[in-house]
Amino acid sequence: MKDILVRATAANGGISLVAVNTTNAVNEARRRHSLSYLTTVILGRAIGAGLLLASTMKVQQGRVTIKFQSDGPLKGLFVDAGKDGTVRGYVGNPELELDLTSTNTNHPYFDFSTATGKGYLHVTRDIGKGQPFSSTVELESGCVGEDIASYLLHSEQTRSAVFVGEKIENGNLISSGALIAQVLPEKNSENTIIDNLNEQCFNVSNFSDHLYECKDNLSSIFERLFPSLNSNVISSVEGYQTISFQCRCTRSRSMAALKLLGKKELEDILKNEKESKLTCKFCNSIYFFGETELREIIAEL
Repeated sequence: MKDILVRATAANGGISLVAVNTTNAVNEARRRHSLSYLTTVILGRAIGAGLLLASTMKVQQGRVTIKFQSDGPLKGLFVDAGKDGTVRGYVGNPELELDLTSTNTNHPYFDFSTATGKGYLHVTRDIGKGQPFSSTVELESGCVGEDIASYLLHSEQTRSAVFVGEKIENGNLISSGALIAQVLPEKNSENTIIDNLNEQCFNVSNFSDHLYECKDNLSSIFERLFPSLNSNVISSVEGYQTISFQCRCTRSRSMAALKLLGKKELEDILKNEKESKLTCKFCNSIYFFGETELREIIAEL
């Protein structure tokens, strides 16, 4: 089953709903970065959240970056997601694994707060021209969903409920995704819509289970979670979108990065190492430049 993103409206157009299934994309990130169970889940949640935020961009080339900058052993997180449905990302300590901790429902689960520690969430929106818009808020819990909702409320003054979840079975990630429900700006003053959404969101439990059960028909999750909102999936091309883990690194971009080192440093690399190896942080692709290529690059400089 392909990863997809589904859009819907509810409450007569007063509420926007977006859900995304990221199972394949997260498994690809897990494979490329050799992620632990804990880091697979954290990065997976951020991948889902990034795609949700990117889906609200008004231009097709729009991109959103999510960055965790904190003092925890995770050593940071970075996700780059596009309106076009492509996403990539990495964590600073991919092998991190911690003891499980008790949740509010007394079910042991991953210790997100210890992993991320105290710090900040940075979100940047880039429409492909002009200066990107960046905003920073304190990390709420490291669970990602609460952190993104806090960002939307404090930085964009948008009332939102963000759900993230996953399911791991027999050591395999079999489901991963996220959902966002937002009151549209023109309806922010209508208390009936806000109260209705708050009530519906308060009653949502075990999002991960609902996500897994709707994996073959993602659009059904809106009616399952919000039965009284009268949701309507957008039937146009904009309503459904394919999602994929895709990096924008290329050999030519790696060569351009080498040139930025300058002639002297490249001459030192040529003298001492005879070759250069560049590894992309986002996808772990490796680009080799041998002695002959280094000489050619130095000659160009």
